[in-house]
Amino acid sequence: YVAEDEEISDFLNVQIENVKLINSAGREEKVQMIVVPDEASLDSYIKLYALNGRAVELSGGGIYMTQNAANVMSFEKNDTVALQNMDLERREASVRELVKNYLGNNVYLTQSAYEEMFGAFAPNGILAHLDETCDDSGAYAKSLAQRDGVISSVSTANLRAEFSSAFALIHMVVYIVIVMAAGLAFAVLFTLSATNISERNRELATIKVLGFFDREVHLYVNKETMILTGIGILLGIPLGFLFAQSLVYVLNMPSIYLAVSLHGSSYVIAAALSLGFALTVNLITNRVLDGIDPVEALKSIE
Repeated sequence: YVAEDEEISDFLNVQIENVKLINSAGREEKVQMIVVPDEASLDSYIKLYALNGRAVELSGGGIYMTQNAANVMSFEKNDTVALQNMDLERREASVRELVKNYLGNNVYLTQSAYEEMFGAFAPNGILAHLDETCDDSGAYAKSLAQRDGVISSVSTANLRAEFSSAFALIHMVVYIVIVMAAGLAFAVLFTLSATNISERNRELATIKVLGFFDREVHLYVNKETMILTGIGILLGIPLGFLFAQSLVYVLNMPSIYLAVSLHGSSYVIAAALSLGFALTVNLITNRVLDGIDPVEALKSIE
């Protein structure tokens, strides 16, 4: 079908098989194995990158494993793991390289490496590029899957759309958490400032009687809020980083790799928001400070 189709610009025959990955501790995980012919290059279809960002080409013996499988099953580069195919044949292989991957777990190896472990190479799948004349890759994949002898056909464009749609809800949850955190920060700062002023009413009235101007009274109280906010920012940045790392570790799933990407701008925005809330609270509490009546505040309780 593919060879005779004008909407296919080029393709590569591969062997795709579901195998069971077993580490030295006996833990098992199902992964998809993709076997590539020795003379072919996988690069134009699936780009493989090492964990340091270096481009990787399949070559020689050993297997190339995605990073999430390594994290979940606790093994590293050059470790020996076992692969068990659908016929329950179990073979050991060395992990030649760990490669980046965010959705699903794959193991890549060359034809010669596969034949050394399991025997004859038998292509049963195709990686293909669509020609520019094909406008809808999803519709093409659906029509191809309906042909006799084709078990399934997958469009990367459809996968991308489905993945984005599935994570739209998570994005919404993240936005809600950010808004709630901002509201909580504002409420805490305002409550602390209001409590501070109410408990020091007589003290503030006294400095007013001693001749402090309103601006000086504002500075007298507000600088304490700003100092506490600064301490909170300095402590919150490293603690927030550790919390993010621990959260990703707890949420670690076999099929999805969650990459933590924290930039300097993220910390700047968080610090600026905290300072902005503190300044807003100060503007509100300044009106409370202006409303303190020294006569009423300093009257004898009796």
